[in-house]
Amino acid sequence: MGSSVPGRWLVICACVIGSVIEYYDFVIYAYFSGSIAQTFFPTGLAFSPLALVLATFGLTMVGRPLGAVVLGTYADRRGRLPTMILCIRLMTLGSLLLALTPGYDTIGVLAPVAIIGARLLHGFSLGGEFSSATSCLIENSPHHEARAASWQPIGQILASFLAAAMALALSVVLPPAAFDGYGFRIATLGGICAGMAGLVLRRRLLSLPLPAGPVVAAPFVEPGTIIRILLVAGMISLGSGITYLGIYMPYYARHHFHIETRTVYVVSLTTYAVQLVFTPLRWKLASYFDRTHDIRPPALGCVIMMILPWLAFSVLHRHSYALLAMPLVFNMAALMYFAVLDGFISLLFPRGSRGRGLAIGYSSGVVVFGSLAPLVNAALIAHTGLESIPMLYVSALAVLALVSLLLAAGLLRRTRPA
Repeated sequence: MGSSVPGRWLVICACVIGSVIEYYDFVIYAYFSGSIAQTFFPTGLAFSPLALVLATFGLTMVGRPLGAVVLGTYADRRGRLPTMILCIRLMTLGSLLLALTPGYDTIGVLAPVAIIGARLLHGFSLGGEFSSATSCLIENSPHHEARAASWQPIGQILASFLAAAMALALSVVLPPAAFDGYGFRIATLGGICAGMAGLVLRRRLLSLPLPAGPVVAAPFVEPGTIIRILLVAGMISLGSGITYLGIYMPYYARHHFHIETRTVYVVSLTTYAVQLVFTPLRWKLASYFDRTHDIRPPALGCVIMMILPWLAFSVLHRHSYALLAMPLVFNMAALMYFAVLDGFISLLFPRGSRGRGLAIGYSSGVVVFGSLAPLVNAALIAHTGLESIPMLYVSALAVLALVSLLLAAGLLRRTRPA
């Protein structure tokens, strides 16, 4: 990747910082959802302020598919780097709106309108962020694509760690009233600073001789591209479901099991720290895939995740604190799958359609199987009365991921796109 070590690290940092901002923002928004609800939404409505803020969080996913189409196509026609610069500008603007918008008591209905606009803007930018940045990583790392793309989940874990650390620090330093009143504004400043640093890094890439994506000559809709998009969405499903259920674990732990707030933050911090410790193993698994394209390890990871949720539920039923360990257990059990996932799905597309194909497939998987996971699970639990629904959901996603993996592997062997 790149012609020199400094150039290689510049590409890595510039590409990964977008995912860092994305996941930092998600985790902060989830941790401070109660505070954001009290600040920007009125009381006394048919829906509680918390329900409204969680719905606003979901609006990020409304903008994401549109961003995937628009920005993914832009990445194929104009190149990865211009798209990455545009995405990080939009993300930073969305964070600024969250940090600086006055509350409902000050500006009335303009407050929720501004926050809704911020979430839509953030979602739109995220629609093109992953595909353009990941394409840039792998296209600058021939024969090491999975290893290069593995920097994306590492950045996501690091961002989640930093967000948990920020929330824990603010809960210790600030009085409860201040924490609930404006703690989220202080926390959001971290994402804004990262956005400004990311913009500087990405503009510095303009001076490097990076490969440029070709102008797309093929029609926008092709049967082969549609099949690959569906397979990517299926392969993304397992990670998306685990990630988004994990993001809401702190809320459920505090409000349903009455676990103390700082305990939740400490456990979350530990969860992300342990995942970072296993980064060398992630790299080894990704490098092995680069050499062999052997899908048996990731397939085994899917099989494990078909069974593990049921064992986890039996423990959770007796020990409520085990809820906090579920994200770590699931992510470590599926590491053989997640270590190669981003590189694998990127290789499914030829360079000329990789921006749009990867963007649409990835965003579809995140929206359908990830962002809707809390809503779907809550609705199914209410309808059936079965507390095991979340575990059944994860197991079902593991089946879908395995089937998609096997079909995608056959497609990749036959086509071997550039």
